[in-house]
Amino acid sequence: MALPDYLPMLVIGLYFLGTGLYVLGSALRKEKLKQAALLLAGGAFALHGADIVSQLAAGTAALTSARFLFCLLGFGILVIFLFLWWRLKLRFLAVVALPLALLFYATANAATGTNASLPPMLSGLFFLLHIGTLFASMALLAMGFGAGLAFLHLEKRIKTKTGLKQFQKDMPSLDTFDTVNHWVVVLGFPLYSLGLVSGFVWAWLASKRVFSFDPKEILAMVVLCLFASLFHMRLACGWRGRKPAVMTIVVFLLTVTSMLGINFLVSTTFHGFKP
Repeated sequence: MALPDYLPMLVIGLYFLGTGLYVLGSALRKEKLKQAALLLAGGAFALHGADIVSQLAAGTAALTSARFLFCLLGFGILVIFLFLWWRLKLRFLAVVALPLALLFYATANAATGTNASLPPMLSGLFFLLHIGTLFASMALLAMGFGAGLAFLHLEKRIKTKTGLKQFQKDMPSLDTFDTVNHWVVVLGFPLYSLGLVSGFVWAWLASKRVFSFDPKEILAMVVLCLFASLFHMRLACGWRGRKPAVMTIVVFLLTVTSMLGINFLVSTTFHGFKP
């Protein structure tokens, strides 16, 4: 059964209202506003999921559409947020998760009619290994990005002894944000590595070459090196606090640059979205 044409605008509207109300509720320390915001966002999340299922039901061609891929990424960010909320009581990260879900869902609908330049071989297992693992890693990094920004801001307020504003008193501790960073790195790096390796295997099977100096491949290798360094320093050298927070922010911004900037603006990439 086809979903109504107004569904995307409804989802965007619900995400927008949920984001605005949650930010307002946090600033005013109004619990009822935050609960209303999460109810609106929950409705958007459910409809977002129905949209993804509807696209998949339309056929395997959806796997290469920009709309489906951005829908999937936005949905994945909220799945990771819900997991962190459940395990670590980090509802605060809604201030990052909701705007990012809105951004990627809106981008998905703006990109309707464009498709990724992918060979037919990318299906089934390769889709799961390549796109699925990379998106899961990006969703984790998105939460690490939010936790990192919050860590840096809260640490600065504490060190400068400027005191905390009312809404900042509801924020989790620095240790909690650092715990988020730990799990983002521990889970995100293996997923990103698996996604990249499966992409290289796929490239070899498709064109008999592993690395073609494509702009997106170059940036992906830069991200991998930074991520590997962060993984090593965090686990082997005991990095905690500010340094891993900053590096996680940088790695996430580079992945967003790759996903939005290179895919749409660089015409020479093999991975770009085309009408």
